[in-house]
Amino acid sequence: MNNRPQVIRTFQVVVAAAACSLLTPLSLGQAANDACAAATPIAGYGVTPFTTVGATTDGLAAPACLFFGVPQIYNDVWYCWTASQTGIASVDLCGSSYDTKLAVYGDCTPCPNPATIIACNDDSCALQSKVTFIAEAGHSYTIRVGAYATSATGTGNITIASGALAEFTNPANGHRYLAFSATTWTSSEAFAVAAGSHLVTIDDQAENDWVQANFGVLFGVVRRIWIGFTDADMVVEGQFVWTSGAAVGFTNWNTGEPNNAGAGEDFAEFLGSNGRWNDLPDSPAGLVHIALIEFEPSAPACAPDFDGDGFVAGSDLAVILSNWGGSGSGDLDGDNIVGGSDLTTMLSAWGACP
Repeated sequence: MNNRPQVIRTFQVVVAAAACSLLTPLSLGQAANDACAAATPIAGYGVTPFTTVGATTDGLAAPACLFFGVPQIYNDVWYCWTASQTGIASVDLCGSSYDTKLAVYGDCTPCPNPATIIACNDDSCALQSKVTFIAEAGHSYTIRVGAYATSATGTGNITIASGALAEFTNPANGHRYLAFSATTWTSSEAFAVAAGSHLVTIDDQAENDWVQANFGVLFGVVRRIWIGFTDADMVVEGQFVWTSGAAVGFTNWNTGEPNNAGAGEDFAEFLGSNGRWNDLPDSPAGLVHIALIEFEPSAPACAPDFDGDGFVAGSDLAVILSNWGGSGSGDLDGDNIVGGSDLTTMLSAWGACP
């Protein structure tokens, strides 16, 4: 009896099985960041190509990602993104080759807890995903890219950019101003606080004119802008204050305003048409607003190093002592007087700059 055909068939089966065992997902092009503990580091704004072909699902489902009855993100890949500046960040997968799903977590802990998700989206641009959230400069966030359906994979680009409608720096004071789509005044102020600041404080006519010139008309539309001026918590009606705590030294009310018409008009808007201000209720019917956050300049990493030599030392101390009681160089706390608190700040930083 000739057993050769059977031997050949057995050999073929063994070879095929061996080939299958070698054909792992990684050999099929599985991404190196398929595992949640192996997130790829990225930073700042820009475009990053991605693929989920061959990816597995290792992240946990989350209530925050419940869309159309599905809380899971399938066939996921992972990134650890570090923000380059404080403000609204947008992450989008628009134009990807499949039905995506996207989540952002509040830190870069390997395999993050679903409870730390700060933004999640299924469909934003057709079947692709986009999220916006408040990012803090220097902080790192986990980005999870995957699919809505269990078997879906594909390729695309992660585009990370400012989520602001517009963003400009005022050369007169060095402050950064960020405009975003808004609903109520209170939600806008809460958003500004979450970003580490407040709605804009307008100190003088020059700043008022600059705001109108840069934000009064955006994308061809005359804007109504929420500013950080309110009398909601004041005993005296019409006694408006800045949410930033700045002193009220300048106002630019429209004729006859503030008038608290119909009562409850406790919040100020800036009219892009003429740069004047008007009082309104928190949620005025039929009116569309944007809001404006004002960020002060970030302090230098080593502010007391006045001579820029990388050390806080005697030469820097001499700057403070030579300007004691005056203003200008040596004023580290911004009170326009060089004094004891500035000296304390300098001495606490004594030595090599970080």
